[in-house]
Amino acid sequence: MTALTSNNVFHDATPAQTGLTKGTIVLTLRGEVAVEDLREGDRIITRDVGAQPLRAIEQSTAKSALIQKGSLGANMPERDTRVAAEQAILLRGEKTSLVSVSSLAGEVRGTLEKTTIYRLIFDRNHVIYANGAELTTG
Repeated sequence: MTALTSNNVFHDATPAQTGLTKGTIVLTLRGEVAVEDLREGDRIITRDVGAQPLRAIEQSTAKSALIQKGSLGANMPERDTRVAAEQAILLRGEKTSLVSVSSLAGEVRGTLEKTTIYRLIFDRNHVIYANGAELTTG
């Protein structure tokens, strides 16, 4: 799908495929829960506004990338983490940046293999904690 912007430029309006893979641990009010065990209504801990209710979980197949344990800083992520290749991750340093996992050439390992992706749906986008990393939900 394409869309016309205000400056008459066409761009791809299809949202980037984002999400987590089976076994990824998400921080919730009931503790650490594997993404495949989350349920609608679970309260997920967000960086931006605290605990928020999970409205839905969508499953799809998409290219994924592996972020190796500790490759983004001290114990971040806490374990090898496979996410959708276009998943945005919050990186901290002198400046804080939100970048696509696929753009992290030195930190991402493995092929961009297709796998089942779990996309967490909230009332709006948030930054959540998954395997100790800070990831966006949309």
